[in-house]
Amino acid sequence: MEIKFDTTITGEFIILRKAELSDAEDIFTWRSGHSGRFLRHPEGYSVAMQEAWIKSRSDKEINYIIQDKKTLEKVGMISIYEVNTDDKVAEVGRLLLSDTYLTKSNPYGLEALWLGYNYVFNVMNFRKITGIIAAVNTTMVKLQLFLGMKQEGYLEKHTLINGNFEDLHILSIFKDQFNNTYTKKINFLLKSFK
Repeated sequence: MEIKFDTTITGEFIILRKAELSDAEDIFTWRSGHSGRFLRHPEGYSVAMQEAWIKSRSDKEINYIIQDKKTLEKVGMISIYEVNTDDKVAEVGRLLLSDTYLTKSNPYGLEALWLGYNYVFNVMNFRKITGIIAAVNTTMVKLQLFLGMKQEGYLEKHTLINGNFEDLHILSIFKDQFNNTYTKKINFLLKSFK
């Protein structure tokens, strides 16, 4: 069953728009930078490989470019993937930001997470979101647990990242928890950027 994703989602600070082939170089830069240090990279990773990856995506996922709403500058990406329409479950992740914004206080990552989750729960009307986060990405694990995700599992020495087999956290949240807890906490954090 083909899924019709919205190609643009607009928030208060950012716009999410469907990634295109012309975004491959930016995605390559973000994945190769500090933001992508917790992701697995294929041997010989290149812009051409990123282009091939974009072309190979199925209709059961969408990759969004995060743009600053005022300047339209591309600042990162986020994805909705592993979409299971039967079980009403999806993953939201692959969050990357430009190295320029990793050391500056900004709303980009927080609002991208909220827009992605809100879209899955309140537009697609799904019931559950899961996420798999490398244990070495301690900041993201702590943030997601603070916001209201629960740990459902833990995979020990499961994924090869930067030459080391790393542990993975399997986190999840249900629609009611998102609407009642996650949204309130993330809006509290986003208030400082208004």
